Amino acid sequence: MAHRLLRDEDADGWERSDFPIICETCLGANPYVRMTKASFDKECKICTRPFTVFRWRPGRDARYKKTEICQTCCKLKNVCQVCMLDLEYGLPVQVRDSALNISTTDAIPQSDVNREYFAEEHDRKGRAGLDYESSFGKAQPNDLLLKLQRTTPYYKRNRAHICSFFVRGECTRGAECPYRHEMPITGELAHQNFKDRYYGVNDPVAKKMMRLAAEMPSLEAPEDTSIKTLWVGGVDSRITEEDLKDKFYAYGEIESIRLITPRSCAFITYTTREDAEKATEGLANKLIVKGIRLRLDWGRPKQEGIEGGEEAGGRKLLEGGEGERVAGKGEEEAEEEEEERGKVVWRVVQGALMVLGEVVQERAWLGLASGSCLGVG
Repeated sequence: MAHRLLRDEDADGWERSDFPIICETCLGANPYVRMTKASFDKECKICTRPFTVFRWRPGRDARYKKTEICQTCCKLKNVCQVCMLDLEYGLPVQVRDSALNISTTDAIPQSDVNREYFAEEHDRKGRAGLDYESSFGKAQPNDLLLKLQRTTPYYKRNRAHICSFFVRGECTRGAECPYRHEMPITGELAHQNFKDRYYGVNDPVAKKMMRLAAEMPSLEAPEDTSIKTLWVGGVDSRITEEDLKDKFYAYGEIESIRLITPRSCAFITYTTREDAEKATEGLANKLIVKGIRLRLDWGRPKQEGIEGGEEAGGRKLLEGGEGERVAGKGEEEAEEEEEERGKVVWRVVQGALMVLGEVVQERAWLGLASGSCLGVG
């Protein structure tokens, strides 16, 4: 205990921090979260050294969360202090290390004395402004990581715990119960612990994700060699044609890009079939633009005689900003069918109201495309 009496307050090796290192999911959607801080409140789940614990509630329907490991252990693995998932990709350590061929299990000592010395050395380097001896910051994106990474926060992970009284059939609080009234999951996912997640060993969540990644289907090129168009789904107003061009131009010369924002899709046509196949091989299941994960499939250019008809992987888009148009029919014929449907709906409503009494005045706007507003007086 002699070294605890030194004048240097950092000589004890205990963590002192003003803000936690956590992921966006654990922080929650509320930008005005209230957080409590307790210095040296608990010991780290990995190195067992006292550290500053932060506690907060991510949302109204969420449970209270707190930091579980110290910031030294957090920086060594580049993980969140709460969920211990990778801060950049949102994946378990075992998945990330397997994809990058990184073996860090033996790099961190397991014994108490060596582990404390290892942590103090990294703390000293951090205070001196030296970089950590880690390869995570210089790692290049991997195909497996791009396929599995989560691009948006998953706030369902912050839900309240399952009510143990409900599982036994004894909960009497009903809707006022702050815990979830659900049956717990069984199987390998029910057996998780901090150290397996941190060291990336025998993590059931990581095993499941890698198994799903191996089962992901690949895009098969259609037999028609004249098809050179790719369909991109999930496009919103934040994505422009220039963004798509920057992503797809690396695989070959692009003939045209057609962006249909109301339908949340786009069509990219290459000049050659070989370039289109290269794009599907390089971007299948890992197409991310501006942090938005997009779907990719083979498409087919617009055919004559079909208004707004675009087929992509067997799907047809029926264009029309004010309601669904009938493919293959003219504008006048579609409007006549729409008006006829409106009259049928109005006759049904009128017959139902006649039972209640005499209708003095009636007005009808029979435009189903614009909302079909009906009114009586």
